[in-house]
This record gives sequence, C-alpha cells and structure tokens, in this order.
Amino acid sequence: MKEKDLILNFPDHQVVYYAEKSDGTYGPLQTGCYMTGNYIDEHFRITGSLNRSLLEQLKNGEISPICYYMNIEMLTIPELASRVGISQRSLKKHLSPKGFQKLSISKLKRYADVLNIQVANMFQIIDTIEDKNWNAGYEEKVRSSKPYFISQGATKNPLLVETKIIANSK
Repeated sequence: MKEKDLILNFPDHQVVYYAEKSDGTYGPLQTGCYMTGNYIDEHFRITGSLNRSLLEQLKNGEISPICYYMNIEMLTIPELASRVGISQRSLKKHLSPKGFQKLSISKLKRYADVLNIQVANMFQIIDTIEDKNWNAGYEEKVRSSKPYFISQGATKNPLLVETKIIANSK
C-alpha cells in the first residue's frame, strides 16, 4: 500500500503501518487509525444503545445480573461457563432471574470474580451523574455550590436496587 493512501489525521489513536513511501522505499509510517477515526462514534452509539436496553431489561426483571454483565463484558456463553467452571446448560439457567435466585453465594462469588465486579453489584445498579464537571474524588476546594445526595430505590426486579447520585436543585 502507498503512504498517501494511509495518511489519516486522527491523533487520538495512532498506529504504525509499513508502506511504500513516495521516494520508493518501504518502511514504517505513523498515522491515525482508519477504523477508529471513521467508526468510533458509531461504535459508541451502538454499544451505548445496547447497554441502555440491557439495563432496562435488568431493572424490569427480564434478565439476571449475570446476563447483564456477561453482555457488558462481551463474553459468550461458552467463554463465561468455562471461566466460571460450570456447564453451559447451568449458565443458561442463571441468565434468567428465576435461575439467578437459586445461586449459592460461592457460585455468585465465582461469577463476580470472572466479571470483575463485587458480589454486591449483582444486587444493585449505580446510576452516576453525567455532569462532566462533577468529580467524585477528594478536592480541597469544591467547584460546585450544589450539594449531591445519594438515593436508593427499588426497581421492578425484586432482587435489584438502583443507587443514584442526585444534585440538589435548590
């Protein structure tokens, strides 16, 4: 491939290709990634939509937390079953709320370890503020005069609560 065909101005994600240069030599060329530069927004739109859909299904009690996190982590049934050390048939049962309720704490812990979450997060969803200026870390001087409150409420799923961080509108 020619050097001129690979040049893409996308400084956020740089890659190195080997190409034929304009002087006839062949060598490395650092440039922006074509896929990232042209399709990253579409990727985030699609995955964001899928994640919102899965979250609604989880809140409504249509899927189990295992199904939710399995999809978030983009794992297949065979992959997750193998990592947890159970059969695919057992895993399929745990994807429904009814099957999830029958899980032992030790199996929940194995799932949580594989999915890189705490066991408690199987029973709660944390809805954080989408304000880009909000910082959950410690700051000596607080930027905002609005106090924030933590609220916890039930969902349609009897095994799941939703924890929200809410800005006071007063």
